[in-house]
Amino acid sequence: MGKILDREIRGICLGVPAGGDMGDVGVVVRFIDEWLAPRGCNMLTLLTRYAYHFESHPECAAKGAVSKEGMILIREACKRNNIKLIPKMNLLGHQSGKTRDTLDGLLNAYPEFDETPQMDEVFYCRSLCPNHPGVKPIVFDLMDELVDVCEADAMHIGMDEVFDIGLCDRCKGTPTADIFADWVNALAGHLRERGVRTYMWGDRLLPSGATGYGTWEAAANGTEGAIDKVAKDIFICDWHYEDCEKYGSVEIFQERGFDYVVCPWRYKANMEKFLRYANEHGGDHLKGFMATTWHNSAVITKHILGIEKSDNDTIINLATTLEALFE
Repeated sequence: MGKILDREIRGICLGVPAGGDMGDVGVVVRFIDEWLAPRGCNMLTLLTRYAYHFESHPECAAKGAVSKEGMILIREACKRNNIKLIPKMNLLGHQSGKTRDTLDGLLNAYPEFDETPQMDEVFYCRSLCPNHPGVKPIVFDLMDELVDVCEADAMHIGMDEVFDIGLCDRCKGTPTADIFADWVNALAGHLRERGVRTYMWGDRLLPSGATGYGTWEAAANGTEGAIDKVAKDIFICDWHYEDCEKYGSVEIFQERGFDYVVCPWRYKANMEKFLRYANEHGGDHLKGFMATTWHNSAVITKHILGIEKSDNDTIINLATTLEALFE
């Protein structure tokens, strides 16, 4: 597959082992040592969200969070294999589920940070309010702690699938593109001061309809205007999981001057089509690929390593895709 898209980055996004199980941490470490490294993987984005035992704000840690010891084991596996480790949090959308009884992490500890406190149920996932006066100091502390424990020079701030924005009394009346861009730039500015580069998903910077993407893979609430407002040193992760006639985001991010990677998921045919299109239409700002997984990392890694085979179709398809991608 490298012949289709043979660029600098051969990456993957994996979640921290669910439930804080040190045995599962060990399996992920083995996967890094025995499977990813020999296949040339050189970047691991570690989806953490709030599943870490934060010392700065322990009230924000999710149930079953991974320990500092577990995080260090993953970090050291990446270091010995020359794999860039990028901690990842979701820092606008994906703040708990649809309903108020799912509050987790930041919103569980600080429900006043909810963008839609008046709504018992939202369309998809709850969002934080980026204009709440108390949110930045806490979020900055959490970011700093993950950067430190991972000894990272980059951090992924999420920003995907944001549906609820500009709805609370603090945000209402401000263009959503400005709200989105100001928040992204604030997070990136904080990281930049530490010498840390910001990575983020690109979907909310894309217009739906005109690109051929739907409202999951692109924005329909005005945030697409933020593409001309966010700092150009931000690294974009461009995800698309279904077959498209064309993947217009490739040209958009290239022409805007953002460094970016393309990010397939579970279907081998889609992965091949997306990477082939990117290779043909991307330029010097296209840096490679980052596979996404979106499933319990221990289940995925046990299946691929042959420790415990899964009968789940998503896991089976994902394993086939990863094997082709990292051949």
